[in-house]
Amino acid sequence: MEERIDETSSTIDYANTSEFMTFELGAMKYAIELPKIREILTYPDNITQLPNTTKWVKGLINLRGEVVPILDIRIKFNTTDNPVYDENTSVIAVITEDNRMIGIIVDLVDDVQRLDTSALAPVSEMGSAIPSKYLKGYVRLDNNQMLVIMDIEKVVSKEELQH
Repeated sequence: MEERIDETSSTIDYANTSEFMTFELGAMKYAIELPKIREILTYPDNITQLPNTTKWVKGLINLRGEVVPILDIRIKFNTTDNPVYDENTSVIAVITEDNRMIGIIVDLVDDVQRLDTSALAPVSEMGSAIPSKYLKGYVRLDNNQMLVIMDIEKVVSKEELQH
């Protein structure tokens, strides 16, 4: 049986798509490119706190023999008035372009979605709680919800960590 594609129907151009892990910060949905994610953890109890760091640097954990800084981006971007650490709180361990592993704390990890990256729209300063310099853009989902694509390299850059 030969499969035919109807050219008039809307089809996904997989050349312009990528897979993203979606998560929640406050009331908004965000996403990070899947290849940047090493693993997802429940919020660990054994974070070693560091003295003289900003409030959003929670400390360090040992993740499979590697020392990983844990950053609460909910505090950094003030997306939640009083962040809670419960069974939904997760740490997304990301790998940066310069091979550093960093854990970011989010309210809830959602799922993996394939998105058409050619449909990314720019995020204005008013469009998100997070400043636009940390974002790549947004897409509208089928349910008319906005999904904001985070530029994780800028969020966890060495310059950001030194502030």
